[in-house]
Amino acid sequence: MKFLCIFIALFLLNACSFENHKKSTKIGEVATEISAKNLLGDKIKLNDDKNSLKVLVFFQNGCSSCLKELPYLDEFAQNYPDKISVYAINSANDIQTIQSLAKKFDFKKVKILKDDLKITQDRYAVFATPTTIIIKNGIIKDRILGETPWENLKSKLISLL
Repeated sequence: MKFLCIFIALFLLNACSFENHKKSTKIGEVATEISAKNLLGDKIKLNDDKNSLKVLVFFQNGCSSCLKELPYLDEFAQNYPDKISVYAINSANDIQTIQSLAKKFDFKKVKILKDDLKITQDRYAVFATPTTIIIKNGIIKDRILGETPWENLKSKLISLL
């Protein structure tokens, strides 16, 4: 009986916690502000970005699916520089590892960011990488968990340009 009561209490606490995150990341709702810094240590805000289409990619070192998607997004953003911004947000690795990855890939348009104390990861309820969030005019349009074929992601982005 004691085990059952503990199980129910933990289930309810977890459900409440998940529901709070879920509210801030639903498709069709206003995107929450990120809390992240670029590799120079400057705070970055989505609201300061004038492009109407924004893509957030939560990634980490060692995630081959994450690192596979980012070069495609970088090339796509180079083709539409005044329409789309891409933010690669890392919550898992230290700043030196992130800087090393950025140097290795030498992205032209993808903005590599370090999440502040996993605040952005929590706000967007990210529990696995890659997680891709597509935002148009401040509204979450799509949330993609895991690897997706580039052609599928590209067609979604083109439809939102």
